[in-house]
Amino acid sequence: MSAKRIPRPLLWIGGIIAFLLLLVLILSLLDWNALRGPLSRMISRDIERPVSINGSLRVHPFSWTPSVEVEGLTIGNPDWAGKDDMVELPRLYVAVVLKDLFIGHLVLATLELDNPKVELIQDERGRANWDFGTTKPKSKRPEKPTKLPPLHHFALKGGSLEIDDAIRKLTFKGKVGAQENGAGHEPEPFSLKGEGTLDKEPFKLEFTGGALLDIKLDHPYEFQTAIDAGPSSVKMRGTIAKPFDLGGIDTDVELQGQNLANLYYLTNLALPLTPPYQLALHIHRSGNHFALDNLVGKIGSSDVRGKGTVDLAQKGGRPRLTADITSHSLNLADLGVAFGAGVEQPGEQKGNAPPQVQAPKTEPISPLLLPTFEFQFDRLKAMDAAVDFHADSIQAQKVPIKNVAFTLKLEQGDLTIDPIDFALPEGQLAGSIELNTKSTTPQTSMDIHLTNIRLDQFKSKNATDAPLEGVMQGRLRIDGNGNSVHAIASDANGTFSVVLPQGQMREAFAELAGIDVVRGLGLLLTKKDQTVPIRCGVIEFKLKDGDAEAEHILFDTENVIVTGDGRITLGDEKLDLNIKGEPKKLRFDRIRAPVNIRGTLRHPSISLSTPALVKQGAAAAILGAVATPFAAVLAFVDPGLAKNADCASLTDEAAGKVAQPPPPEQSK
Repeated sequence: MSAKRIPRPLLWIGGIIAFLLLLVLILSLLDWNALRGPLSRMISRDIERPVSINGSLRVHPFSWTPSVEVEGLTIGNPDWAGKDDMVELPRLYVAVVLKDLFIGHLVLATLELDNPKVELIQDERGRANWDFGTTKPKSKRPEKPTKLPPLHHFALKGGSLEIDDAIRKLTFKGKVGAQENGAGHEPEPFSLKGEGTLDKEPFKLEFTGGALLDIKLDHPYEFQTAIDAGPSSVKMRGTIAKPFDLGGIDTDVELQGQNLANLYYLTNLALPLTPPYQLALHIHRSGNHFALDNLVGKIGSSDVRGKGTVDLAQKGGRPRLTADITSHSLNLADLGVAFGAGVEQPGEQKGNAPPQVQAPKTEPISPLLLPTFEFQFDRLKAMDAAVDFHADSIQAQKVPIKNVAFTLKLEQGDLTIDPIDFALPEGQLAGSIELNTKSTTPQTSMDIHLTNIRLDQFKSKNATDAPLEGVMQGRLRIDGNGNSVHAIASDANGTFSVVLPQGQMREAFAELAGIDVVRGLGLLLTKKDQTVPIRCGVIEFKLKDGDAEAEHILFDTENVIVTGDGRITLGDEKLDLNIKGEPKKLRFDRIRAPVNIRGTLRHPSISLSTPALVKQGAAAAILGAVATPFAAVLAFVDPGLAKNADCASLTDEAAGKVAQPPPPEQSK
């Protein structure tokens, strides 16, 4: 039969069979060790890393599970990472399932590693030696979780792992404990134990799990991990749904430490400054999505509970945190720590101070009242967030607050807390804060409203009546630049306005001041008159470059008009305020001495003006010497010429600023 009469399909089949027979013949005669050099060079060009095979190369192609065994395999580092090898592998054995390979699926029948040595390096520019095929910093793409092909048999004998990560400030040296001898011996559990530093703090890790020999792919892999990182510790116990697929993990986590902000290099999340904490939660990972459930615990003396998510599959490579957190009983001081209250700057500590943030101090760490802790706002650029917080009840010593709620959003370095809501039994403090970290010096804007604040709810524990009564309205609107609350205030421009349309003052007001303010302001109260109506009250300050100048300080009562002037310099927090009273009726035995408010925000001092007292006393002495003793009394008599203030005009003007104050002047 001629070739032309043979059907074309049979010719194709015959050709394939002939090619396979020729290939088998070539492979059977091939010296595989002679291919070590060409094969190493080919892989080197592909991954841009020096690769060498210094031992034997054995290939067994004629099997339903073709295999390759390599001895003395090394993979070097890129030039920027040094001359050491990234991987040293004395022995590697790999076998694949042939029938699955024919249909395009890679299934490993066997993977065996003997004493591998792995060194992982990432520099400050983000270049990582495990990013093969490129010498440039890795792109801002979401990293996929580590996942190996399906594997029937795995064996690991010993090994070591070293990490030097400049981004996470982590150094680590660990040893693998896995003496899995197979037949005739019970395999021991797998372990990775080691130590190093995290942000220059001692770091220890201990990972233990089930034996790696003959792992069943349809059974979850159980593990537990303990991490000690300076003052922080993390314990995890959970399962990996499919062995070697880190994209599916369920684990219970326990965390404790001095400050949640210290977890930044472990989690890559910019968490707030906090008091010491103890928390527990359950984490379920599915690919690049983490579900955070059953969060419970305490932060300081406040309880917290809630849930959230962390999503890594974002454009820009930033993780996104969403959370809904509630507290049954919130200590207001614990919330203040988030703004740096009582927190020392790491560099300010004495001796060999650790760089991590310690627990906040109960005693003042600075003569200044406004926190001076400098935030690392650059961390905010590394993540996005949307957090809702609500506290059912508040522990506060002096301010009667019923509950607190706020919504926090963080997008590409812009932080917004809007709304902020502090609910009082009578009235509300609410507003918003915006922080822009994109500029060299972070810029902050604040707009806070005081709405329908009843003053009679502010009284000491032992008092039956409050010193002041009335309904107060107010507004604080400022812009400022800086890395701390104190720095922002020192640069602030804006306005502060408070309006009291009407009210009442009691004698207890003098007790609050600590001196005889009643006499100093011109006998606001007398023994026969223990209370006095307030026709109106207005306080207005204009802030410019951190200097708060009093534009109006006025309280118009039935008997006296109280006015004031002065300033508060927020840079050094010094007070320089003067309050004086002018009676509307004839008064005897009046001390014409303004009340001086000096000192600082943390330690104010209130006193009667000494020069005024000396001047008035000198006048009385002169009158007594040149005239009669009765004439000396005239120095303590006020004719009472003060008139009622134009309350309607003043309160209308101030109320307009409270409702919508003019835009603050821009900082220099």
